[in-house]
Amino acid sequence: MKLIVCSREDRAGMNIRDALLSMESFDEQSKGDYRFYIADDFAIAEIDERLIYADYIDAKLSKYLSFDEILFASRHSSKDGRKIFTVHVSGNVGTADFGGKPYSLAKPAPFTMKNYTLALKEKLDRKPEFEFTLEVTHHGPSEISTPSAFYEIGSTEEEWMDEEAAAIVAESLVEAIRDGRREWNVAVGVGGTHYAPRQTEIMLGTTFTFGHNFAKYTFDSLTAEFLAKAVELSEAGYIIFDEKSVNSRIKKIINKAAEMTRTEVLKTKKVKKEFAL
Repeated sequence: MKLIVCSREDRAGMNIRDALLSMESFDEQSKGDYRFYIADDFAIAEIDERLIYADYIDAKLSKYLSFDEILFASRHSSKDGRKIFTVHVSGNVGTADFGGKPYSLAKPAPFTMKNYTLALKEKLDRKPEFEFTLEVTHHGPSEISTPSAFYEIGSTEEEWMDEEAAAIVAESLVEAIRDGRREWNVAVGVGGTHYAPRQTEIMLGTTFTFGHNFAKYTFDSLTAEFLAKAVELSEAGYIIFDEKSVNSRIKKIINKAAEMTRTEVLKTKKVKKEFAL
């Protein structure tokens, strides 16, 4: 069973919860400090703490319910106020400024992320002012051993409370949970900006999906050993790098990590050309 987790402190997450509750029949149960809404093939859990600080939440919730993946329904905040749907895995490369621990990574759920992305892509015409984008790995919780990812609405309270945006996310989450396709190629991404534009294009238009992604701004903290750890956690067979932002030092780190994990290294240009859907 997949578990959608939302925080009572997160308006977008609760808006997504409301949309989900209007779509299905649920058995509502309160257990410990949590409220569960249980459907036939997935469940929703409400928690009190902010999601970025919810380290070990999988262990805490598993005392009351059995599940094999967490989908965090969340808000996205940014100063630019752009209207976006985002997907990413949590974790920290260097410091842990927003939850989690330094040099710690959550275990990704790349297949659900891909299936969600493709489901959401088909619904973007309902909110043409919104765009979809991946984000790189950032913020907590990093201490999550169950496969997980964040599914977000951004970037201001206006978007968080948009009922149609929440409905699009809710519908895409349910479709991704019920799709179950696992024939995608899994990669770890290296390079680009926070919103990973080339990786986003790959996610939308090729047979690849991503686990962890590391932006150019993490390069001072990135090591081959840490990159290899991300590959292993992502269960990735490839490392894809943005050739326009990766320097020779990072290429050496990528090649060393690939050798350590026996993965293939690809440029984004090659992936978009040779692995199109």
